Amino acid sequence: MSWRNILLLLLVICAVHLLVIFGCMYRGKSSSGRETAAGKDGSGGGILEKIFPSEKVEAKPVPKAPESLKVLPWKYGKNGVLPPNLQKQAKTAKSAIVVDLGTRQVLWEKNSRQPVPVASLTKLMTALLVAEKLGNIPGFSLDEKLTMSQTAASVESRKFNAGDQYTVRDMIRAMMIGSANDAAVLLAERVAGSSADFVKEMNLRAEKMGLAAADFNSPSGLPQKGVNSLATAGDILHLCEAVMKYPVIMECCSESYAKLSNGKEIYTTNGLLKHPTRARPYWKKVDGLIGFKTGYTNAAGSCLAFGVTRNGRTVLGCVTGCPGAADRERLCSGLIEWAFQKQEGKN
Repeated sequence: MSWRNILLLLLVICAVHLLVIFGCMYRGKSSSGRETAAGKDGSGGGILEKIFPSEKVEAKPVPKAPESLKVLPWKYGKNGVLPPNLQKQAKTAKSAIVVDLGTRQVLWEKNSRQPVPVASLTKLMTALLVAEKLGNIPGFSLDEKLTMSQTAASVESRKFNAGDQYTVRDMIRAMMIGSANDAAVLLAERVAGSSADFVKEMNLRAEKMGLAAADFNSPSGLPQKGVNSLATAGDILHLCEAVMKYPVIMECCSESYAKLSNGKEIYTTNGLLKHPTRARPYWKKVDGLIGFKTGYTNAAGSCLAFGVTRNGRTVLGCVTGCPGAADRERLCSGLIEWAFQKQEGKN
């Protein structure tokens, strides 16, 4: 080989080496996001990019901000005027509120922003958390079998015995239809490990919703060491609205009776539903009733949260502190009919 050929070969090898080095430098700069030798407009980088394509770094998706859990406030304005018979009945309630869900307008209220003991209306928050956790906790499903714990079976007014086995669906139905305190505690234990930890989740959820006056201290609503769970009547309606998203809860709210998976029967505590066995003058099925829940303790009196849908319009309401079940049912029935007649311009 002549010296000219040797020189030419060396030049080619040097050129290749330089090209490789330049290409590595180019890739390093382009991957770091700086300007490359191609210039700001990229006009000179096309050839190098083809020879030494830079590694494509896929952008990580930006996580979406969590949807706000804060509730939309009810719209307070001029208070509605009840007919004389309802005004007399309303005096028996400690607090009350009736809202048009579509417009969020408060149709009538009494002390609805004042925190009061709410007894088993507390179970609406318990139901909400249970519904939200379904499918989000390993193994937690409607068909999961739960064993009634000694702690749950020791609560006041229990309906079950320690060691009994029921599905999660059974316990939701027992809690919402029959207001079973032991069912509420058992569900709380399954979700959070203990009632105490579940109560922390309840109050955290209330805080995130913006229910500043709410202060829960048990999954069932029973007082703990003489301290009651508190909320406003307006807060309770926000919980009603929240559980409306969950069919598993709503299908219970308008049922007067349920037979659990082992054959045990549960009956409603809601006098706005027609009871399958009891006959009382104030106990009747309210047309369009969709929910929700009753409550009673000595401190709370008789409480009831309701929802009714007729002709595409939904009215929500809550009364607390009534002297007895008959008083709350008659008052609620009257408020429901008044609210729908008011919309129709009949009063």
